[in-house]
Amino acid sequence: MPSSSRRKLRDIRRSYTGEDKVSAEAGVGRGDLGLDRCSPQQRRFRAVLAVYLFNANVPDTPFDTQHSATAFLSYTMTVSPWFDTFACVVPGAVENVVGRLLASPGNGDLQYGVPGLRVVAAVDFGTYHLVHLPTGAKMVIARRPDFPPLSEVQRHGPYGETWSARHYVGAEIPLAAVEHEALSRLPSMPSGIERILAALVTRLDAHDPSDKWAIGMWWYDPLLRPNNQSYRRSHRFVLWGQGPKWELRWNGWPLPEDVIACLTAPIIGVPGLAATLRFPPNSGQVFKQLSLRLSGTVRSTQD
Repeated sequence: MPSSSRRKLRDIRRSYTGEDKVSAEAGVGRGDLGLDRCSPQQRRFRAVLAVYLFNANVPDTPFDTQHSATAFLSYTMTVSPWFDTFACVVPGAVENVVGRLLASPGNGDLQYGVPGLRVVAAVDFGTYHLVHLPTGAKMVIARRPDFPPLSEVQRHGPYGETWSARHYVGAEIPLAAVEHEALSRLPSMPSGIERILAALVTRLDAHDPSDKWAIGMWWYDPLLRPNNQSYRRSHRFVLWGQGPKWELRWNGWPLPEDVIACLTAPIIGVPGLAATLRFPPNSGQVFKQLSLRLSGTVRSTQD
């Protein structure tokens, strides 16, 4: 791809994601923004991550709430998906964000965190290179977009200091029995559903350059629009399904219209995805609802 075309795609991508120039250029694809262009391992990991981000605080659901990583959504960050890496730039409290996803080595049964997610190398409080053992997919959580690459961190040892090794489980620790069990309970998800769930993750903080919609990490409205909804301290999410039919319900921001616009807009949307929006009579429920179907449609209902 000519450098001028790549720069154009980079700038368009930045207008939706807020990335810096280098990160956005590293992520653009061949003729597209690259938000959905990734390895099969990355797509699977992002889909699994979506399940752990979007299940929390709802009783009588199939999901084991001990493994919920919803608190990850409570932080301000810039999401930067690349073909073989999922990078998140967090200006502050990087170690706290990592702690929302990883189990502690002091917890022998590894009941908390995203099963199989491990620290490969870290510069304490600044950069964490992670790997998801079941898929081999890579993730980076860093304070700055110009974070040191894995090779540079490893030259100084797997951990810049000892804090990370004490608090986060490393890649040398194999999957525990409880992690195998948790992963075995995940429902089947065909590649089309994986693609949609992964798209939710790669667009966690996406926004329309013309301020028509914004996702806001699923907890606030960056556009500060007047609405009768307010920030909810207790996020409530349910994301579950089987095969080609999945459903997402939540009780706060963003608006269903924003999610649909983000997933289907001509430039930033998932290729081939269509949507219809309908509002049934008010039944007094607090949840919004998004039905995901393998046929390439997204239908939203709001009570």
